[in-house]
Formats: sequence, structure tokens, C-alpha cells
Amino acid sequence: MAKEPAGKKPVPRKTTPAPKPAAVKKVAGKATPARKTPANPAAKAVVKAKPKAPALKKVPAKRVAVKSVPKVKKESVKEPPQIGLTPKQQKFVDEYLVDLNGAQAAIRAGYSPDTAKQMAHENLSKPYLQLAIAEARRQQQERTQITADAILKQAWLIAFADERELVEIRVGCCRHCWGEGFKYQRTVAEFNADRERHIVDQRIGKLHKDEEFDEKGGIGYNPLRPPHPECTSCRGDGYARDVIKDTRNLSPAAAMLYAGVKRTKDGIQVLTHSKEAFAEKLWKHLGLYEADNKQKVDPLASLLQRITNSSTNGFTPVLDDPEANQQPARANTLMPRENDDGEDD
Repeated sequence: MAKEPAGKKPVPRKTTPAPKPAAVKKVAGKATPARKTPANPAAKAVVKAKPKAPALKKVPAKRVAVKSVPKVKKESVKEPPQIGLTPKQQKFVDEYLVDLNGAQAAIRAGYSPDTAKQMAHENLSKPYLQLAIAEARRQQQERTQITADAILKQAWLIAFADERELVEIRVGCCRHCWGEGFKYQRTVAEFNADRERHIVDQRIGKLHKDEEFDEKGGIGYNPLRPPHPECTSCRGDGYARDVIKDTRNLSPAAAMLYAGVKRTKDGIQVLTHSKEAFAEKLWKHLGLYEADNKQKVDPLASLLQRITNSSTNGFTPVLDDPEANQQPARANTLMPRENDDGEDD
């Protein structure tokens, strides 16, 4: 430390006084905040003691009844989805398509007859087996072309087929309709055969040589001609005969209706499918039965019925009509009419 020279007084050091805090200027209505001054390290911070919060009163706890929670059953562990079918399951699917009988399909697939029904129920309830059966049926329909539309079309053809395409009753003229003088008429072949027989009988002596051949109604009989309305033999009704049509020339509807023939002692009987059975299936499919199809109610008829049945509307019929006696009564054709003098006609 350097020493000062003797005989000279030390020069006092100048100290700068600490700046005073600026006074807060009061403004009308507002107070301007004072400027912040740097904290004096020499000054000790005065810590104000915070007021203590009031002590809380202890409230006795209420006992709450706890309800017993029901035990939750543990979920069964789901089996992982099966990929593909086992040989026995595939056999079950194939056999099920035969007759749609689950128990019989299970037996034919190799399951025990004692548990066949149970195994069939389990197999048919499995989603992947249901999908396999649906896919197998779809493929079967594609192979056989047997679909619901095809069956519906077949039922429609049978229900509306015309039986006259199979068997027909034709009415033609009788032997006397177009004969001369309405006498018996023969065809050309019959006429020639009878003429030759007449000549032979004359040669062998059965007939007299001078006896002439009776031509009767002449020739030209054709059963396809219509009856003569003035025929003295059939009275215009003609002659009816049964005609069985050639099955090679049937229409699709008649071919569906045709079920074969049956030979009996009375002749050939043509067999057909039941049109009524197929028609009933069609009606049920279309919902034309009242039990199968709820009939729609006419809104106008329903409104009028509600109006007439209600007792609080102006449309209720009046029992005693005051204008009824003013109108003249119309004569009833079923009742006798009275004269002016009060007597009945």
C-alpha cells in the first residue's frame, strides 16, 4: 500500500448518496405506481407474517352402506378361428346338400349315430361351416342351373299351361250332315269297298243280279267339317272325338304340364301335374292370400267409417228426419197400391 507524503492531509473521498425513491404522484381517479428502485443490499428485507387460516372443524364421517357387487363371470376363452375345414367337416357339408338333413348328414359323414343330432347342431351353428354350406349351395346352383327364379318360372308355366295342347275334344260333322238328302255319307275308300262287295255278292248269288248298288248319301265324308245345323240325324250337334296331341310339338308350358301317359282298358290316359298345387305356391309367393298378406285399408273408406261411427260429428245420421214427411212416398213395386177410395188394386 503506498504511503502518503508527510505534511499533507488526506483528501476525503466523495461518496454518492443513495437515490431517494420517487414520490407517488396522485392523479384524480387513478394512482400512478411508483418506480421500482434497485434493492439496497444493505437494507434488510422486512417479511410480513401471513395471517393464519382458521382451523377447520372436524366433521364425523358418516358410515355408508356398501352394496355387494355381483360377481362377474369370467369370459370363456375364445378359440382361434379355424382355417379351412377338416375332412370330416367337408364330408358333412357335401352330405348336407343331398337332403338338407343335419342328423343324417352327420351319420353319413362318419359321426356316431348317438351324437349325430348334437354334432349336426354344433356344425350348423359354426359361422365358417355356414359360409361353407352357402358357398357349396351357390356352386351347386351354378352347376345345375337350379335357382329360385327357375323354379318360380316352372311353377308359373305349369299353373297357366293350356291342357288343350295335350288332349283336345273336337266336334265334327256326323255321317249324315253333308250327305245327299241327309243320308249316310261314305268316304271314297268306303264307297269303293262297298261297291266291290256288292258285285261279289251278286256273283255268288247272295244278291240278285238286277239289284242296284245303294249309293246312299254319296261320297266325300270329312270328319273335320263342321256339323250341319239342319242335319236330321245329329240335329246340328255333330260328333265328338278325342284327339291326343303329338308331344314332340308341345309348347314349353305344355311340356312342363305333361307328366306321361297311362294305358287303361278304356284307352290312353294323359297324365298331368297338378296345376292347383303350383298355383297355390305362386299365390303364397306373391302374398295374395289374406292370411299371408295383410290387406291395405283404403284411407277414404277408413275415414268415412270413423266419421259415421263417431257420435260427436255433424255427419251422424238423424233418426227422425223432419223433411222426410214433406217428400211424397215412392210407390213400392212389391206392395199393393191403394186407390183413391182406400181400396187396394
